[in-house]
Amino acid sequence: MIENKKQENIEVGGSDNKVVGGDDNSKHTTHNYVLSSKGKLGNLFKKLTEKYENNDTINQISEDLKRYTDGRDTIGLEEKLKQANKSHLFDDFSWLKQEFYKKLVKYQNYEPAQEIFAFILAIVLERYRNYIRPKIANNESEEQILNCLSSEVIQPILKLIHDEGCDDIMQLSATEIEGMFHYLTGNCHIKWSS
Repeated sequence: MIENKKQENIEVGGSDNKVVGGDDNSKHTTHNYVLSSKGKLGNLFKKLTEKYENNDTINQISEDLKRYTDGRDTIGLEEKLKQANKSHLFDDFSWLKQEFYKKLVKYQNYEPAQEIFAFILAIVLERYRNYIRPKIANNESEEQILNCLSSEVIQPILKLIHDEGCDDIMQLSATEIEGMFHYLTGNCHIKWSS
């Protein structure tokens, strides 16, 4: 035996993603959440700003930063460029290296700055090993190598700083990022010849 059930039409209406059958007597509550998009680098820049504003300095250099600031040999940037027949680049590269070095000296006594520098220098060195060194080993043109330096080292790091919403008190630019590359060359982490 089949039962006949009465079908009831329910009027559906409402707003704010609510489905209401009948009168909506609920109260509207809004929750505002601030989501932080800052990653490791963004948080380090935030800490640096606080330390800088409070003049909260330290006197020692971290081991993480020392691995990049201590020279591995005494050849230096100028000699490396000579060996690679690129002496014509020395004036520009030396200036870029010096621009980074000025920022390093200014902020090196702030612990978060040391972490930022070590973090970015590690990226520069990794990208050199994986993008630039193979081009040097394959005797690619200077133009190709310099374009690769821009597209695979400098621009991705600037994008990372921007994407993490860093409040960059140091105001790192392409000049300082490229300067890090030449700084590492001068400290013999990077070579311009195979």
